[in-house]
Amino acid sequence: MYEVLIVGGGPAGLTAGMFCRMRKLSVQVVDAGRVGGQLVSLYGDKPVHDWPGFHDILASDLADQLIAHARELETAVATEQKVTDITPREGGFEIAVQDVVTGEPLAYQAQAVIVAIGGGAFEPRRLKVPGEDTLREDFLTYRMPDRARLAGRRVVVVGGGDSSLESAQRAHECGAGVTIIQVLERFTGMESNIEKVDAMGIPRHFNTRVRELVLEDGRLAGVVAQTRGAAEPLRLPCDYLVVNIGAAVNLDAVRRWGVEVEGSQIKVDSQMRTSVPGIFACGDIVTYEGKYKLLVTASSEGAVAANSAYAWVRKPPRVTMTDLYT
Repeated sequence: MYEVLIVGGGPAGLTAGMFCRMRKLSVQVVDAGRVGGQLVSLYGDKPVHDWPGFHDILASDLADQLIAHARELETAVATEQKVTDITPREGGFEIAVQDVVTGEPLAYQAQAVIVAIGGGAFEPRRLKVPGEDTLREDFLTYRMPDRARLAGRRVVVVGGGDSSLESAQRAHECGAGVTIIQVLERFTGMESNIEKVDAMGIPRHFNTRVRELVLEDGRLAGVVAQTRGAAEPLRLPCDYLVVNIGAAVNLDAVRRWGVEVEGSQIKVDSQMRTSVPGIFACGDIVTYEGKYKLLVTASSEGAVAANSAYAWVRKPPRVTMTDLYT
C-alpha cells in the first residue's frame, strides 16, 4: 500500500509527487496518457511566459524539467493507466485502474489520494458540424498546429483566445495564408498577442460562426461561416482547420468517486481537501474562492495538497517545513 496515490502527471500532480517525496512519503503517480500533462499533450512547442525564472520556455522543455526533478526524488510514475474507480477501504482507498493499451485491469491501494487530472478531464470543444469527425490530423487539429504541416497551406483558425492567436501567429510565420474566425465581437486573448496578429495583418471575422465544412474526396477544401446580420455566408478556402475554442469537462468519474463538484470543477478548501476525507485535489480541475488559473498556481496547489496528504497520513503533532528533506 502506498501512502499517497496521485491521479494525474501534469505540473500539479508532479509537484505534489515531489513534495510527498520530500516528506519521505511512499507515492505513486498514475496518468492516463503521457507524463507532463497539457504541457506535452496540448502545448508541446508553445512558449510558456508565466513560469518564474524564465522569460519564456517551451512547454515540452518545462515538462522535461519537472519530470526530471520528480525522478531525481524517486517519484514513481505509471503512464497509460486510467483510474476508473476509487473506493474507500479500511485504512485508505482501493484504486481501480485500466491499462489504456491492453485493457488489463489493475489496482492500487493508498492511504490518501490526490486528484490532479487537469487536462485529463478536459476534451477539446468541437464545432459540431457535419464531416468534422471524418477529418484526419492532416486537415484538422484542436491543438497548436504542427509547424511541418503549415507551409503553403490555407489555414482557418477558429477562436479568439490566446491559443487561437498564437496558432494564427505560428501559421503566418511558417508561410501559411491565415484567417481567424471568432464568434464574439472581439478577441479575448492578451493584449500582446492581439498586437502581434494586428502587426501581421492577419484577416479576421468577428461575430462569425462556422456552419459547414466543404469536403472533397475526404479532404478539407473550405469553410462556410455565417456572420451575424450578414445576408450571405462567408466561403473561405481552407485545407487546414485549427479549432481552439476551449475545452469541455467530463467529471462523471469524479462524481462516481463521491467527490463534490461545483460547476465543472472539484470543490476544495484552502488545504486542497475535497468533500471526501483523505481525497485531495489540485490544479486546473479544482475551484475555490479566489482561484487564479495559472501554471504556477497549479504547482503551488500541488505542494499544498501534498502537505495536507502528509498531515492526513502521518498525523504529526504539528506540521513544519523543517520536516522537508529530513
